[in-house]
Amino acid sequence: MDFVSPIIGPIVESLLVPVKKHLGFLVSSTKYVKKVDARMKQLNVIAQEVQDERDKAVENIEIVPARVESWLEEVKILNQRSNLIEAIGCFNVTKRYKVGKQSYSILEEIKDLEDRESKIEFTHAQRPLAEVGSTSTSTMGTQDNFESRDLIFNNALKALQSNEESHRMIALCGMGGVGKTTMMEQLKKAVEDLKMFDLVVKVVIGENTDPTSLQKAIAEYIGNTLVETTKGARAERLRKIFEVKSEQRQKKILVIMDDIWKEVELTDFGLSPLPNGLKLLFTSRFENVCTHMGVGIGSIFRVGVLSGIEAKTLFFRICHLDGDQDELQRIGEDIVKKCGGLPIAIVTIAKSLRGNKKEAWKEALSNLQHHDLQDHDNIVHKVFEMSYKNLKREDDKAIFLLSGLFPDDFNIPVEDLMMYGWGLNLFANVHTLIDARIRAKVCVENLIHANLLTESDVNGCVKMHDLVRAFVLSNFSKVKQASIVNHDSMASKRLISDSCERILLKCTGMSGFPVDFNSTNLSLMILMDGYEFFKLPEDMYKRMKNLEVMSYVNMGIPRLPITFGHTTTLRTLSLRSCSLTDDISFLGSLCNLETLSLVDCNIRRLPSAIGELKKLKLLDLTGCVDLYIDQGVLQNLDSLKELYMRASKGRPVRFAKANCDELEKLSQVLFALELEFYDNELQPKCMSFKNLGRFRISIGCELNYGEKYSFRNTLNLVAECTELNESNIGDLFKHTEELRLQVKYMIRLKDISLHHTFPQLKILHISKCAELTYLFTVDMANGLKQLERLRISDCPCLEALIGENNGVGLVTLKKLNYMFLEDLPEMVSLCNNVVELPEMVELKLAGLPNFMSIYPDDSEMQPLFKKEGVIPKLEKLDISKMENLKQVWPCQISTSEKADVSKLRQIRVRGCDRLINLFPRNPLPLLNHLEEVVVKKCGSVEVLFNIDFESVCGMGKNSSCRLRKIEAKELRKLKELWRMEGVNESHTLVNHFKGVQSIHIEECGNFTDIYTPTSANFDLGALTSYHYHSVYNSGALEERERRNEMTESDQEVRQRSFFI
Repeated sequence: MDFVSPIIGPIVESLLVPVKKHLGFLVSSTKYVKKVDARMKQLNVIAQEVQDERDKAVENIEIVPARVESWLEEVKILNQRSNLIEAIGCFNVTKRYKVGKQSYSILEEIKDLEDRESKIEFTHAQRPLAEVGSTSTSTMGTQDNFESRDLIFNNALKALQSNEESHRMIALCGMGGVGKTTMMEQLKKAVEDLKMFDLVVKVVIGENTDPTSLQKAIAEYIGNTLVETTKGARAERLRKIFEVKSEQRQKKILVIMDDIWKEVELTDFGLSPLPNGLKLLFTSRFENVCTHMGVGIGSIFRVGVLSGIEAKTLFFRICHLDGDQDELQRIGEDIVKKCGGLPIAIVTIAKSLRGNKKEAWKEALSNLQHHDLQDHDNIVHKVFEMSYKNLKREDDKAIFLLSGLFPDDFNIPVEDLMMYGWGLNLFANVHTLIDARIRAKVCVENLIHANLLTESDVNGCVKMHDLVRAFVLSNFSKVKQASIVNHDSMASKRLISDSCERILLKCTGMSGFPVDFNSTNLSLMILMDGYEFFKLPEDMYKRMKNLEVMSYVNMGIPRLPITFGHTTTLRTLSLRSCSLTDDISFLGSLCNLETLSLVDCNIRRLPSAIGELKKLKLLDLTGCVDLYIDQGVLQNLDSLKELYMRASKGRPVRFAKANCDELEKLSQVLFALELEFYDNELQPKCMSFKNLGRFRISIGCELNYGEKYSFRNTLNLVAECTELNESNIGDLFKHTEELRLQVKYMIRLKDISLHHTFPQLKILHISKCAELTYLFTVDMANGLKQLERLRISDCPCLEALIGENNGVGLVTLKKLNYMFLEDLPEMVSLCNNVVELPEMVELKLAGLPNFMSIYPDDSEMQPLFKKEGVIPKLEKLDISKMENLKQVWPCQISTSEKADVSKLRQIRVRGCDRLINLFPRNPLPLLNHLEEVVVKKCGSVEVLFNIDFESVCGMGKNSSCRLRKIEAKELRKLKELWRMEGVNESHTLVNHFKGVQSIHIEECGNFTDIYTPTSANFDLGALTSYHYHSVYNSGALEERERRNEMTESDQEVRQRSFFI
């Protein structure tokens, strides 16, 4: 029998394993429960870190890893399950077993979630610029109210929508200054708002085509980097990228090429042959160029000059004539005739005359009449000349000419104009950088008002129209400056043979500086976008004895001299995005240097020689890495007023004790400071902030300032309440524009600002303040006259935004346009007082369990807003994770409430399981501007629009709303989208929703009909996308069949709706 034991033993053991496991549920239940509590706390800490990283990525327009959202949602669900574990008694065996089993299961899931979290990686990669985000539907048309323009715009938009092969390449053509680029931008916005394309790429070609730079620009737009060095290899890489995105990933792509002067080889950009799903939009002055590139005659849309009536309308719209001014009206009409219908000429001269007296108008007309202006180019040139002469200040003229140096369509940083202007002594009677910055901004504003500069979509930058730039550079003999962006052009060769005083050289593709260029008289030199092997003549620096400003931008390892001893006139030196990892002690020889910028040069050490720059007023080390500062440097910079030291890659300045002591002394005289204190054992303790007027300071965390060229006075404070009170940081509150707080032991904002107010505050973000019970007093809230954005998150004790009041008095946040309230489990109201939000545009609510309604009714439901509150401009409403929310609006809305929400364009609701009514029974007043409705994971919603037509007025043939998109997902009780009472006759046309273009229904197991009664004549004539996806019952086959069925139904609905 001995041979039996080896056989029976393992069998018995295997049978005992599940017995032991289940016995463990009973015996170890208490241990499992305690372990769940401890492990959940750990998991929640990890989840909060992931949430913070996610929020940071969203704010910085970075890619959020795909699995983050679902992981955070699973942690939330697991928290809910762990909270449901019942308390166990000593003698209840059944309950002990059940609780033990539940706890064991949760522990296994916690382990799985922790393992998966370790694989989540935030790469900090920027979200591609071309990616079309979630935006609203635009109003069709050019918004100029000019019939001629609207017709061209709408025809071009239809061509972009068309699937015809002949419309895969489209062009806007017309003379310079006629408005092609303006219309292109309007088309770009329209296709983005309508989500016609997944990616929209825009590049400016310009007169001097540089394929390498354009290849790089296209790759950056779509979120790729080209590592290849040859033009052909880079083109092939782009071709494969477009092929994968358009054909394999089914992405629809629009590539816009603006301002084409000569035929462009599309093969250089991977666009020939044109991949499926990809369209091209060109703008050009030359139709023949577009036809040679493959655009059909029927796809060329000619943008002409304005008609006489349109030209007069545009001119007087800008001039703002008031009252009885008949003589000015007559003069203005004659001026308009001389402008030939050219928008750029009309706008420019109108802006220059706005607010001026009659004599100025007469002089303008006389100037135009005494010149033969038959040619449109002459008209434009003369108008620019007049506008330039009309500039009242020499500073404005100087900054205008300086702006003309930059390349076509360049985002010109206003801060660069200030620094270069300072170095060139362009600002009269200005003796400090503070005043120089103010003067530069005033000059830019004046030039924008004169239409000689335009605003950029990049904050802190401006642009110059190519015709304006051509006017500046055509006056070379007067301005003595040259901008060379293509060294092969004949114009460039002519310019470099002359002796000029200012030059910008775009070095892409060049091996070195032009050898025949006479640099003797140079006062300003800007070199950009060169390679590491870019060479300069050996004696060039010695010859530039008048050089006052030198700027290298993206020049690899710049070829700088061992000593600058001979360059004694240099006042401004800017080295941006260059590689300066070696010793920079040689810069100490620049005895007259006043501004030194080493932005994104990865500076690791600031040598003692920099302390020899006794006249240095500004030092910018932004992008430094683990910066080590030699002892004595800060102490010896006697004239320093502005210091910028924001680190790169999360590796801040490594302060030694001597550095801290020097910085404390230096802080007493600084006007501007940008600095981060975190991960440092040593920090300055006695900083003085009283003289700071310009600052970005972060304590306890990274600064993470997303905008590159704009500057907002910012404080990021992660600390304890007592630490902040003991420091002098409160001295900055009165100047702070952006404030982010994560403060321990703070019960109210007043705890850290007892003697301080926030008169300039525009952005406020409060998070993880565990003891915070309310934020503002009534007086403090009413004092926030500049506040535009407010976000409060993860404050477990917060009960209200505004406290210490008896409901007496009105609270008005006059400029607040964005508010996000998130994960505030104890919040029961905004305020006992009536709160008015007259400029509120976007409202986001998440994790507010105590609210049952957003807008109030006469029931006992707890609403977010009081009935008397005013929110007239709300456009976007986003609600999520509000577990007790039953309705957004009351079942019936009164006349007084209609105005509050009449501007609503988008509503998104997610994870509100008790929500029953999304809209009231008479919803039409809410739908006047509504464009998009998205509802997900709301298990009690049976219908989206439950309309009682007997209580609704105005539902007739001519009644229509702007609703374009409906998306419903994971609504387990949803039966139909529209449920209509009082509509029983099929001959009655219901056309209020005839503009709906897209309906997307997914995982709604009880869904049966689009609308009921099905006999109603319901107009869905604009419907182009109709998708139904069900994972219930028959799986994928069910999904495919339902899609086909719905498509057929869609056609029937569209056909039936037009029979009256």
